[in-house]
Amino acid sequence: MSKSRFGRERRPLFCLLCVLLTGPQPSVASDTPNTSYSALSDTLVQRAQQEFARIEALVQQGTLAKSQLDQARERLEDAKDEAILARTLYAEVRIEDMTDDDAKSMIDAAQRRVDRQSKTVEDRRNLVDSGIIARAEFAAYQDELDARMRVLELAQNRVTLLGELKQMAEQEQRLENAARLNMPGLKNVMIRYEGNGLFGLGDLPAITSEFEKHFHRPLPISALGQTLVHQSMGLDHRNRVDVALNPDQPEGIWLRGLLERLHVPYLAFRSAVAGAATAPHIHIGTASSRLKLAQR
Repeated sequence: MSKSRFGRERRPLFCLLCVLLTGPQPSVASDTPNTSYSALSDTLVQRAQQEFARIEALVQQGTLAKSQLDQARERLEDAKDEAILARTLYAEVRIEDMTDDDAKSMIDAAQRRVDRQSKTVEDRRNLVDSGIIARAEFAAYQDELDARMRVLELAQNRVTLLGELKQMAEQEQRLENAARLNMPGLKNVMIRYEGNGLFGLGDLPAITSEFEKHFHRPLPISALGQTLVHQSMGLDHRNRVDVALNPDQPEGIWLRGLLERLHVPYLAFRSAVAGAATAPHIHIGTASSRLKLAQR
C-alpha cells in the first residue's frame, strides 16, 4: 500500500451511504453486482413488456379473461419500479450525488410497490377468510409486503440523509458568509482551526484508519470531495470532507484532537445559525470557496 504524507498506510475510503446502508464500498470492477442487477432489472422489464403484449393479444381474441391482462399489467409496473430502484437505491451512487429527481423517483417507485402488494394482501386475506386458500399460502404474500415495506423505509432513510447533507452545505455557506462579516457569536456555533492550511483526499486514509482503530467503526463520512449537492450551490468542495460527528461529543472531540496533532485544517459546526436546524458536523480541509472563483 502507498503512504500518505503522515506516513500511514492508505486504506480504502468509506462513504456514509456505504457505512449505513450497504457496508464498505467494493473495489471498482468492470461488472459489479449492482450493475449486473441493474442490467437484470432492465431485462425483466423487457420480458414483462413482451408477456403483457402476448396476453393482451389473447384477451382481444377472447382466449383469456381480462383479469389476466390486469395481472400482467401489474407485473410490468412492478418490474419498471424495480428497475428504478436498481438505478437509485441499489446502485453504487454516492448519496451526496443523488439529484432531487432521483430521490423522488426512488421513493415513488418503492411506495407504488408497497401499495400494489398491500392490495394483493388484502385480496388474499379475503380468500383466506372464505376458506379458498390456506393461511400458509397467504403468509408468502404477507412476507413479500413486509420486504417491500423495508425497502421503502430504506429509501426514506436515504432521502433523509440527502436532506441532512444539503443542510450541512447550506450551514457552511451561511456561517462562512457570517465569518467574513465578523458577526458576533460565531465562536458558539463554529470552531475554525487553520493548521498548516494543507489537506488532500490522499491524506484521509490515515485519519480514517486511526478513527477505526480507536472506535472500531468506520469514520461516518457524509460528503467526500466535490458532490452534486455542493455543485448545485456553486461551492468548491474538492479536497474537502464532511464528517457526521458532533464536535462536542466524545468522537468529535477525539477527531478534532487528531486533526490538530496532524495540523490538518478543519471547521467544526456545533449548530446552525439561529432559526435554522441542521446536524452538527466537522468539515475537514479549508473552507469551501465559491466554485467560479476556485476555477479561475
